[in-house]
Amino acid sequence: MDRIKTDTVVLGLGAMGSAALYHLALRGIPAIGIERFGLVHSRGSTHGPSRVFRIFYPHPLYVEMGLAALTQWRELESRTGSALLTLCGMVILALPDNPIFQQGLSALETMQETHTPLSYDELRGRFPMLHPPVDRAGCWIPRSGILSPESALKALITVAQREGAQVWDAQTVQSVDYSHGQFDIVLADSHIRCQRLICTAGAWSEELVPDLDLHLKITRQQKFQFQSGDISDLHPAHMPVYSDYEKQFYGFPAWQGVINVADDGHGDIVNPNEVDRSADPATREQLTQWVHQLFPQHTWQHVRTETCLYSNTPDDDFILDRHPAWPGMAIGAGFSGHGFKFTPLIGQLLVHLALEEEPPINIDALRLRPERLQAWTAV
Repeated sequence: MDRIKTDTVVLGLGAMGSAALYHLALRGIPAIGIERFGLVHSRGSTHGPSRVFRIFYPHPLYVEMGLAALTQWRELESRTGSALLTLCGMVILALPDNPIFQQGLSALETMQETHTPLSYDELRGRFPMLHPPVDRAGCWIPRSGILSPESALKALITVAQREGAQVWDAQTVQSVDYSHGQFDIVLADSHIRCQRLICTAGAWSEELVPDLDLHLKITRQQKFQFQSGDISDLHPAHMPVYSDYEKQFYGFPAWQGVINVADDGHGDIVNPNEVDRSADPATREQLTQWVHQLFPQHTWQHVRTETCLYSNTPDDDFILDRHPAWPGMAIGAGFSGHGFKFTPLIGQLLVHLALEEEPPINIDALRLRPERLQAWTAV
């Protein structure tokens, strides 16, 4: 068995782990990233053609994090020459008195972020190709858009390797132990000893830290892609990302020849190792009807279903914290279906946590505080 020493190991190279490895490498910290499957695989939460970048949230913390992540996305693009984020804007649809909608407006105002509330008539005037229900009001947020998830992962890993990080894929962790200020990670053919550990294993997080009850529920989520004839009026130059807060449905403008839509409500709870990836007929029908209602000028045909996983906390807020008993270990988990947009920032925050540094953003609300865990237990 090979015995290897390094400074830091990252367990899981999905979005957050790849970003953590990227930031470690930029700081010149020797690091190894370990991935259970192949790089940029389709078993977890980071694959497919598109993810939403938005800053419309009911809490100012996420607005602040989104704006910080925006800067880092642009830095990653600059380092790689890759186009990763298209800011086509986003329109939120909701009943005017929807409390989450109103909290989102308030959070944008608190952060002094540009946005425009819209009546139904103003919605139709600004986006004539979009036909929302007549009782909907809206909000237009220009600094929102589309991320390319697979390209983003490749960019993060490319920079990390270029700056000296090692990437090991198709490696299953057999055990993780902590003793005398060091971590021992046992793989099938290797034994790695390190000073610091970052756990970003997504739906498999609780397998690696069974001593912590993270209360994660893993759910199956599906995105449905539709084609029509001429959809030039729905390209990002004309059409924003859109979300109906009354239905919990969201969708993208025409992207790579299709529109991509999804139900953001939690799907069926699953074992991440045993996921049925066939299309759910009921959800497909609901989203088919929604697409026809929003864009009745087109004739739509369902062409593809993409299945991914959400790792949900009881409060839908992230887990970003240090291990309470193992100094040098940081945990990023429970991103609850809305974490990808923050990817490069979360990688940076996890590195700060692992290095026992003060993060540049106050993330106390995302830590494993006793009162938060107590509230989870009551759910």
